[in-house]
Amino acid sequence: MFAEIKRKITVFNTLILIIFMCMFIFLLAFLVKWSLNLSGEMYLTDVAKEIINAEGGSVTESVESMDSVHEKFGYQYILWNSSNTVKNMKLEDRNLITKGYEILLENTDFPRFNTFMTDNLEYRGYTIKYSNNAGDYTLQVFQQVSTERSIVAYVISFLLLIGAGSVAVLIPISYFLAGKSLQPIKETFEDQKKFIANASHELRTPLTVIQTNIEVLKLKEDDTICNNTKWLDNIASESETMAQLISELLLLAQAENHSLEMDVDNFDLSAMCHQLVDLMETLAHDKMISLIDSVEDEIYFKGDEQRLKQSVRILLDNAIKYTKEEGRVELCLTQGKRHVIIAVKDTGIGLTEEEKAKVFSRFYRVDDARNRASGGVGLGLNIADFIVKSHGGKIKIESTPNVGSTFSIVLPRSNIKPESKKNGHKNEVVPTDDFTIE
Repeated sequence: MFAEIKRKITVFNTLILIIFMCMFIFLLAFLVKWSLNLSGEMYLTDVAKEIINAEGGSVTESVESMDSVHEKFGYQYILWNSSNTVKNMKLEDRNLITKGYEILLENTDFPRFNTFMTDNLEYRGYTIKYSNNAGDYTLQVFQQVSTERSIVAYVISFLLLIGAGSVAVLIPISYFLAGKSLQPIKETFEDQKKFIANASHELRTPLTVIQTNIEVLKLKEDDTICNNTKWLDNIASESETMAQLISELLLLAQAENHSLEMDVDNFDLSAMCHQLVDLMETLAHDKMISLIDSVEDEIYFKGDEQRLKQSVRILLDNAIKYTKEEGRVELCLTQGKRHVIIAVKDTGIGLTEEEKAKVFSRFYRVDDARNRASGGVGLGLNIADFIVKSHGGKIKIESTPNVGSTFSIVLPRSNIKPESKKNGHKNEVVPTDDFTIE
């Protein structure tokens, strides 16, 4: 599909260039022809003035003279008297006498320019009437325009050659650039396909379990509910797994469409972290893991408390999952001059460099079997990363395989005056201007 799109883009770009080149060549050829015609008319006008001055006449219209006109080549002329006979001439093509006489008999307004063909040669003519003491005269000056046509033809040929070369060069360049421009779209498309495949796979497993247990219940339709509690519990558990997965998928869809609403308010970040430690204490205790609270008090932040709580809980939950029994998980909260840092440290299995690069990808699981056993589907860190980025922050990872990991949420610090709450006033938030993330 993308190869066909690349080909179409290349053809489209090539056609655009060809159309542009044709318009450019046509316009330039027209301008060159118009310029040569104008300069040719000016040349014939000046030649006529010089000839009339040499014959002792006067010209009524104002023209600019040219230096050394009589030394120029490429013009011919005929001087007619009032009886329409030739008084003087300079001709190489005798056919011009007949054509000049025809123009003279037309008795139209002079001076005037005209072009005509004679003996397969094209000429530009300039006819002007003048008078002197000897009588009335008509002067006709002629010049071949074949040279001008040759110049225009040369310009067109030269431009066509350049255009053909440009098209030949553009085709591979356009094909290459089309591929580059389509690469992000291709990656997004592949990610979308992978996302749909993974989501379908994750939904298929609980659905299969539910259907299997329903079939078992159908075979035991005469039994009491008490005897079928096991199968009902399986259905309830898998239904809860599906509900959680659908909820996470909905959250990610809202995030991609920028339709996820944030309930931004000032809240006690320290109290939130203390509360999370209390909530996760039971889970850690069941695995015989020490959950340590290293939270500085009275640190406030402006953001969506529930969303940030969700992201920190995801990090704590992962830390407990990947830490062996009698291990250690620590939740730290510190505040610097520019940042607020929430760090989750564990003594778990750790991550390799390759795993750290993929850990925020959707449906990616470092230990697939362990996640399936605990109900994880690999969306938690992706959701946590989005929530933190929505608050202007970033999640940093420091990890060593078989030693442990530290996931740090780095948020821009907000200078909040908590005492304003005691005075009954609205919190004043002064965000720092020098927020940067190392």
